[in-house]
Amino acid sequence: MIYRLEIDYNNLPSETFFSPQRSIPFKMDRRLSPSEYKQYFEDITPDGCSLCHVYKAPILAEWRMDVPLEVTLGGCDMPDVLVLNGITYVSEPAKTIIESHDPFGHQFWPIKVCDESGGLVTNKPYYHMNMRRYVTIESQEKPMLDTDFSVHPELEGKHIATIQQDDRVRAFVVSLPLWIHYYPPHSLGHALFMNEVMYKALCERGMKGIKQFTQYGGRQGELVAHV
Repeated sequence: MIYRLEIDYNNLPSETFFSPQRSIPFKMDRRLSPSEYKQYFEDITPDGCSLCHVYKAPILAEWRMDVPLEVTLGGCDMPDVLVLNGITYVSEPAKTIIESHDPFGHQFWPIKVCDESGGLVTNKPYYHMNMRRYVTIESQEKPMLDTDFSVHPELEGKHIATIQQDDRVRAFVVSLPLWIHYYPPHSLGHALFMNEVMYKALCERGMKGIKQFTQYGGRQGELVAHV
């Protein structure tokens, strides 16, 4: 199984909100444009890998990683793995699990998790994670099969269909603990994908915010879809 994680506010209490805090002096912007980021990608595609390309993203400068998080929980638990439009935050326990099960050199930077008044939301350490594995999956122009989440047919749908219908591609991506899709030449995906080994390791340690969908689109508190 391949698991797909991304925040969906429809499945969270109405008052819940997560906001990366980007503003810093001198008109600098912590956001990297996809084109700026991808020019430093290292192609690490294994020999004989069919229809897939794998890239290792660069280590980012401190000022890019130091992105605090403002949170309004609205009665829900603070997730241990939080994916916001391609920006990933993890708790200390989740970081430990990820480093143990995916020694890929992902980058972590400690950040503050505060409410709108600046007060700490949790005493648990949190990190901005630079998830460094990106995968491009070629489209075979095959129709997409049913999914349990909403898919844009001209974007994510194209590589989802390839995973669904090509056994070689599926076997390869199932072997990857964590990855995000890269759409050449300039676009990066928002969702974080993980394999069953990683997902089970997070669940066994009681990580919050990773409940699986039990119906199309998920129910309240469910943020993990399937491919």
